[in-house]
Amino acid sequence: MERMSTEEEVLLRMIQGDESAFSGIYRHYHPALYIYLLRFCKVPSLAEDLVHDVFLKIWEVRERINPKLSFSGYLYRIARNHVFKTISRLATDEQMREQLYRQLADIDPAQPEEVVRTREYERLFEEALSKLTTQRLKVFRLCRQEGKSYDEAAAILGISRNAVKKHMVLGMRFIEDYVYRHGDIFMAIWLISAFY
Repeated sequence: MERMSTEEEVLLRMIQGDESAFSGIYRHYHPALYIYLLRFCKVPSLAEDLVHDVFLKIWEVRERINPKLSFSGYLYRIARNHVFKTISRLATDEQMREQLYRQLADIDPAQPEEVVRTREYERLFEEALSKLTTQRLKVFRLCRQEGKSYDEAAAILGISRNAVKKHMVLGMRFIEDYVYRHGDIFMAIWLISAFY
């Protein structure tokens, strides 16, 4: 996707039905959204299905998206609501539970590469978060993990919008550098695509 400074333009094109703009939004947000949803459901294949469901919903409601508001906040609210609905359905729908158990059984214990990579990424990600300054961590959690806009985070923390933006840029750069230094190259590429 184009740099984040032109996200509003990309969103406007997507709202008008431009599939390549939608693909750019998908590629940009997919990795981070996958990790976010994986934290809720703990099953890689289910998290991937949830990501696809969320983006399908985004495409379906694209005309209601306001490109001047925080798209990431909107996306993460939809994702959070969708995962809670899915977990509720799993709790009450025996057929869905059986399907999930079958998906878990399909993970080949001899080649748990996806599971290992996800766990390693989560470990490095949490390590990097633990090394952020207190204020930067608060900003990151509010904006990236809770889906708050910069304005909302600024109001909650009692700081300026520019301070929130600076904390986010420096925090993401630090996390990217940390994972690059301590992980493998594929993990670094994955992380870079999540942020840019």
